[in-house]
Amino acid sequence: MRRAFALVLILAAAGIVALVFGRRAADPGPQGRTTLDKGKRPLVLITIDTTRADRLEPYGATDVATPALQRLADRGVTFENAYAVAPITLVSHTSIMTGTYPFEHGVRNNGIQYVPDEMTTLAEILKERGYRTGAFVSAAVLEKRYGLDQGFEVYDDDLSAGRDRRPRSVPDRPAEATIASITQWLDGLESDENFFLWAHFYDPHANYSPPPPFRDQYRERLYDGEIAYLDDQLGKLFRHPRMRGAGSEEPIVTVIADHGESLGEHGEQTHAILAYDSTLHVPWLLYVPGGPQGLRIQQNVGHVDVTPTLLSLLGLDAPEDSKGRDLVPIIEGRVTPGDGNTAYYGETYLPFYTYGWAKLRTLRRGGWKFIDAPTPELYDIAKDPRELSNVHGGQPGMAHDLERDLDELLEAAGGADRETTLAIDKESAEKLRSLGYLAAGSAPARSEADRPDPKDVVDLHVGMERARTMLQDRLFEQASQQLRRVLERDPENLAALVDLSSALEGMGDLDAAHSAIERALRLDPDYDRLYLLMARLEARLDQPEKALELVDLAISKDPRNPDALIQKSVLLARTGRADEAVTVLAAGLEAAPDHPRMNLQYARVAEMANGNLAAAEERIRAALDRDPFLAGGWLTLGQILNRQSRFDEAEVSFKEGLARRVDDQALHASLGQLLARRHKRKEAESHLREALRLSERMRPDLHIALGALLAEGNRLEEAQQQYAMVLESDPEHPGARNNKAIALYRSGRFGEAVQLLEALVEDFPRMADAHNNLAAVAIERQQWRKVELHSRRTLELDSQMVQAWNNLAVALEEQGRTAEAFEAYEQAVATDPDYWQARFNHGILLSNHGQPEKAEALFIQVLNEVPSLAEGHYQLAELYAGPLEDPEKARTHFNAFLRYAANDPRAASVRQRIGELPRGS
Repeated sequence: MRRAFALVLILAAAGIVALVFGRRAADPGPQGRTTLDKGKRPLVLITIDTTRADRLEPYGATDVATPALQRLADRGVTFENAYAVAPITLVSHTSIMTGTYPFEHGVRNNGIQYVPDEMTTLAEILKERGYRTGAFVSAAVLEKRYGLDQGFEVYDDDLSAGRDRRPRSVPDRPAEATIASITQWLDGLESDENFFLWAHFYDPHANYSPPPPFRDQYRERLYDGEIAYLDDQLGKLFRHPRMRGAGSEEPIVTVIADHGESLGEHGEQTHAILAYDSTLHVPWLLYVPGGPQGLRIQQNVGHVDVTPTLLSLLGLDAPEDSKGRDLVPIIEGRVTPGDGNTAYYGETYLPFYTYGWAKLRTLRRGGWKFIDAPTPELYDIAKDPRELSNVHGGQPGMAHDLERDLDELLEAAGGADRETTLAIDKESAEKLRSLGYLAAGSAPARSEADRPDPKDVVDLHVGMERARTMLQDRLFEQASQQLRRVLERDPENLAALVDLSSALEGMGDLDAAHSAIERALRLDPDYDRLYLLMARLEARLDQPEKALELVDLAISKDPRNPDALIQKSVLLARTGRADEAVTVLAAGLEAAPDHPRMNLQYARVAEMANGNLAAAEERIRAALDRDPFLAGGWLTLGQILNRQSRFDEAEVSFKEGLARRVDDQALHASLGQLLARRHKRKEAESHLREALRLSERMRPDLHIALGALLAEGNRLEEAQQQYAMVLESDPEHPGARNNKAIALYRSGRFGEAVQLLEALVEDFPRMADAHNNLAAVAIERQQWRKVELHSRRTLELDSQMVQAWNNLAVALEEQGRTAEAFEAYEQAVATDPDYWQARFNHGILLSNHGQPEKAEALFIQVLNEVPSLAEGHYQLAELYAGPLEDPEKARTHFNAFLRYAANDPRAASVRQRIGELPRGS
């Protein structure tokens, strides 16, 4: 039994192996060599962001659970010494996809450069050979506009799903959302189709916030929790039938990180500032069906080797411009002399682009690594893997050789600094100088020799990160102080100047913010973002034409930049050139039809402006499906719904936006005003006060709205304080004067109120609100001719003001002009069916003129909406006690009147009447 049982286990295990490893077997060659069976088959490339090798089980981790990656390593190849070209996502991925170094493809940073069309990508090669190609990326730094979509028939950069879990400063989506999209794509492929799948996962990137249960299991090590979560999700992907060869050849699967994470080593918390192996050493695992299992390769390899190796496994040649190696001979055991001495290049230019500090370049050969920095560094990695002892001075020969090899490598490629950003042309530069933003003949303020060494000023980078957190928390004064401290030590720090400008703008000091951007432009006149920031300041300084010129300069540098196109459309619309704004947006949407913010702006300018609210709503809902953190989308959707009197839906929209952007001033303001109109006073007050707290400048409209809300609640002194703040900054402000008059009137200061309103209509004769309020005051004084005069003037100015129709009807009724009064009430109800005051007054008129049934219907409607309206209960009780002859209903409503108006002068007589009402048998 034991032998039979054991035999079953062996057969079962063999069956599993056959399922997992596919149908083709390697041909073992002589002396332990393996000949891989090359040829066309599916390919899966998985790139994981910000992942240190030493946090994975295949690289010795014992306290981070990564069983899925361990199984992949057990079944295939582990490259123990794989190195990134840069600790920056877009740069690394470009090298992975092209087999070229940054100095060849020209991508040196995130966000400001893109892959040039002339580069040949792995996807392009495979698509030409009939592969179905699909890419699924998880962060905005790899959006299709940066050029890595070349060769992909599907390039899914939709980051909407799953972002509620942990929004970051860079929009991203968690692994489960990306895998859901991948699964849908894989399920749609024909069983016999070869495919190339690229899946990118962003989860280990800061800020670290894994979901439960990993959040609890790694409570004190959230970065490790992110990696454990990602491994768990990769296990789910690996179990997909197409990943196991169902219906076709089993795919080659490779997993590689774009870069690592410092986690405090060398003073750096995250990555991209320094060039040590905490961020350049990356995990790389490769599974080849029928290939070697559990193989560990110790030779140095790199990102540039990925494309030529994968193409070789598929029986294809690498592009001519590829600088990487085909590692298949090494995997097969056919090592040749010199294989271990291949040099690998690395760099980080982010210190230069972000701060104006020195660019860092590295070259490693064998166990040695050279860092080209203002203070050069040399490390014996075999003895000093954490790069703690710089032996540059003690190993002059090795230092010389590697520095010479680095220079020759770069010279052979035509120089170190090829970039794919668009250079500003002479005409554009002259335009900028004519506006006073560049001094004539200006040159970069900091020469190559004067640039700080990043390792010597990494603490300033930490200070910058602290300041950015303060900016996010709207602590503008504290942020400006922190940034000024940075600039004291590093006065030509571009990023510090940009952030200082934002802090100063937040403090309301626009002139100082303007000066900070001018300083930044002198440091880097080719940075398109600076023109957009300057344009925003010019627009706030009421210089729209200057702002437009600056935006055009930004577009000339990067025609793909959607921010520039959106900003231009906003400025064009603001200056009355709506048709041009629509043209700009239409062109942008042709290139990026799913861009959420561009669709939002198109909905505002092209659809809402023309009254096409249905189309605008549909477009904005689609944009919010793609980016639920688009605060402006929730705001505009709420405004559309509000305009259609869909108040419940509008309230939900504003609250959905605030659930994602708790500090959005416009959302608080719109929600507060809506709630105030819906008589939700306490909640409305909270949102209006929060909107005022968040406002960067005086907001008279919000102070007036809050004042009106307070006055409505009989908090008249507080209301006057709000109006006083507005009138202090603008003594002639009509809205504040109008509301102040109402508050005075409610305080019993009738003469002052009337005097203020009469002065207001004299200064602003076309102010409908002021005329209407004079009519309302005249009603209190029973000056019916005056009520009629001001009501009719109000309606001449605004025929949709329902209050004026109501006031006119009251005046006509009191003057005995009953037929005209009926017409005015009907017009009021037609203008705004929700204005219950008009329906109530109409009911009184009907009751007084012998139409009790119609009056009853109107009173019941009003009480359904305002159950605590004492006068409504009184009028309905009078009907039931009189012409409608229903004493029980009369008793019910008289009692309700007493509950809501116990101190009313009529209370005693009402109690007497209740006692006199007959009771049923």
